[in-house]
Amino acid sequence: MVSPSVALLPIAGVDVWVLVVGLVLTTAAAYAGGASVAFLRLGHRRMQVLLSFTGGILLGVAFLHLLPHATRACGGRVDDAAPWVLAGFFLMFLLERAFHGHAHHAADPEHGPVGGCDHGPHAALLPGAHEHHPVEAHIGRGGASWYGAFAGLAVHSLADGAALAAAMDLSAGRGGLLTGVAPLLAILLHKPVDAGLIAALMLKAGASPGLRRTVNLAHACLVPLGALIFLACLRGAGGGREEFLGAALGLAAGAFVCIAAADLLPEVEFHSHDRLLLSASLALGITLAAGITVAERAFRVPPRAVQEELPAAPSVVP
Repeated sequence: MVSPSVALLPIAGVDVWVLVVGLVLTTAAAYAGGASVAFLRLGHRRMQVLLSFTGGILLGVAFLHLLPHATRACGGRVDDAAPWVLAGFFLMFLLERAFHGHAHHAADPEHGPVGGCDHGPHAALLPGAHEHHPVEAHIGRGGASWYGAFAGLAVHSLADGAALAAAMDLSAGRGGLLTGVAPLLAILLHKPVDAGLIAALMLKAGASPGLRRTVNLAHACLVPLGALIFLACLRGAGGGREEFLGAALGLAAGAFVCIAAADLLPEVEFHSHDRLLLSASLALGITLAAGITVAERAFRVPPRAVQEELPAAPSVVP
């Protein structure tokens, strides 16, 4: 028997629980990313490999997964889906420009690259690593910088939650849980980096441990909040459900492309070292996203609505 709270949601019961598990994992990953900054020494090279791999996942999910699904939800019309992808890219770009705390100040202009190793803005996540480079060049001066980072990444997290809920709703309609796996993987890999950035900014600003934990928990809960908001809007869409879903998937695709192309990959490109390793990490991320998409297509079944509307086979009378 399905509980009343689950029955109110616009997707099937089993898919609700899969979504809940995904949101719990995402929340835990985001919180762990923020909590680990105070003691974790990830290392410069490992961080760049992670960013490159995550960028590949995001690009692969956007182009091979979300965009095709958005097109199908828009009635198979690419002309209807493409504007939403562009809108998602542009809105995320404006968000990054307006609020993001790690603008790409790659190096202190007075010092330049040190030791042949230029630093990307996520160097703020590496306390104790590469001490020869001033962290202030990346995270700003004073405590105000983390406010802007939190504001921008809060909206970002809400959008991630909406994208995950849209993918899970699509899996309910297309009959395969793998439909939601690719966006979930992309979000799981990216959220700890975002949370770690906010925590690093707060640590540099001298915020108390209690405040850091509170902000970290609030940020971790924003992805589930975004999913709930999306599901509420989807429930109210009524007859325009497919169009609403197509728009949401298109916006998510554009946002994923922007995160990869304007945020993560420029940091990897900025570095002159480990070019082969970082390129291989990018290719591995794209390959993994492609593999999930291929597996999803192999196990896809017709939509429930199509199955219900199929006419009964006429009886053959000899």
